Amino acid sequence: MLARIHTDHKHILTLLRVLSGKAKSLREGQEVNLTLIRDVVHYLLQYADTSHHPMEDILYRYYLEKKGVEEQISQLEVEHQSLRVATEELLDTLGMILNDAVIPREKLISDVERFVRMQTRHLEYEESKILPMLEASFNEDDWKQVDQLVASKLVEDPLFGRGSEQEFEDLRNYLADADG
Repeated sequence: MLARIHTDHKHILTLLRVLSGKAKSLREGQEVNLTLIRDVVHYLLQYADTSHHPMEDILYRYYLEKKGVEEQISQLEVEHQSLRVATEELLDTLGMILNDAVIPREKLISDVERFVRMQTRHLEYEESKILPMLEASFNEDDWKQVDQLVASKLVEDPLFGRGSEQEFEDLRNYLADADG
């Protein structure tokens, strides 16, 4: 379970670096592929917000039931909701731009940069504080129970998974070219 979460976080951070680079290019006046940016944000909505975060929420609720109220844990579900709203808003902005709506360049840049900061801060907090706390608190039986509870939320990652999800083919190719 933790390995999957760490892997998802690594993949999300890779995509956040792509977004950050695109925002930097926009800030420098360069043209960027807005469809690629939209694909990254769409992936985060489709996978992170509908599978990864709900899986984490189940894990965090289990911890709360086992250990009692813990402010830093109980706040994460609210944070996941805020991240989803931010993702939907950025996706809407990108959709408008791609449909020829006039949105100031500076607004797009600041929205992408704010989104990246928000997501990165969240991931770093989970990685540095929450996941180590869970790892230290749970025993083997806890992990077995959590595995059963999250089973319904586990889906194949449509971008980084083994399946060949056609929807993210351009983004997958971009990432493969960036590695090479």
